Amino acid sequence: MPVSFHAPTRRELLVGSGVLFAWAAVPHLARAEGRDPRLLTIVLRGALDGLAVVAPVGDPDWTKLRSEKSLTADGQTPALPLDGFFALNPAMPNFHRLYQARQATIVHAVATPYRERSHFDGQDVLESGLAKPGAADTGWLNRALGALEPGGHVDPHARQAFAVGPITPLVVRGPAPVLSWVPPRLPPVSDETTMRLLDLYRHTDPTFARVHPTPLYELAAGLLIGWWLWRRGAKPRPTGEILGEYLMLAGIARFLVEFIRRNPKILWGLSNAQIAAAASAIAGAVLIWWASTRRVPGPEKAAASTAVEKAA
Repeated sequence: MPVSFHAPTRRELLVGSGVLFAWAAVPHLARAEGRDPRLLTIVLRGALDGLAVVAPVGDPDWTKLRSEKSLTADGQTPALPLDGFFALNPAMPNFHRLYQARQATIVHAVATPYRERSHFDGQDVLESGLAKPGAADTGWLNRALGALEPGGHVDPHARQAFAVGPITPLVVRGPAPVLSWVPPRLPPVSDETTMRLLDLYRHTDPTFARVHPTPLYELAAGLLIGWWLWRRGAKPRPTGEILGEYLMLAGIARFLVEFIRRNPKILWGLSNAQIAAAASAIAGAVLIWWASTRRVPGPEKAAASTAVEKAA
């Protein structure tokens, strides 16, 4: 069988050698694609006012709602424009440059489903990645690291996670190993920072200052309810009537007090306490109706009961 040899040209040799060297770099290119594979997650435990960082300066009601302290597109310290509606705090010029270079973005007005008033439970929801606090003792970042296939971009069995802080935060707790580090000594707070904090606490937001003393209102309602039931109990009543009146009156009082509290509304514009109070009032009304169908103990029966108790 004849065998023919092909004499490669200079162009073919260059193309072949280029493919050979490119093949050696394929795993590296496929893994990183020219990007830094590291993920940096910063948890701001002291909270962050999103509107103080990225403000809707294009909203005509923005300045009216935030008064003279709001970020504006003009003035002595104008905000850094992002688009025709939002602007960035002027204290973040480096982030603004990254945004203009399409190396950073902002996900605005995003929150977890947690609507209660505990800062610690809200922090747990944020770091666990679940809908309810206390539902897990692992964080979403650690679970994501453990879900990566071994031998892939990240080896979950190696110390690839690194936490900075005296205690490993919940966001990286879990089966995947994590290395923690804390600086030996934090620098002292400057006098300027101390003075700013003192000045902050000297001022009061008038919107949040209008808080009613609702515990006093509930105390007054409880005293009135107790006085009413004491008078009602002076005469024989059907079994369950006094209890029904208490449930109904206490439920109505709590339902009304909740209107001046700043609790989150969860259903039909009502808070969870109002829903429970309405259920109490309804249960009391049903109990009063049921008691009205019962006979009131007569004097003879009451005297007989007293005689039996004395004989015993």
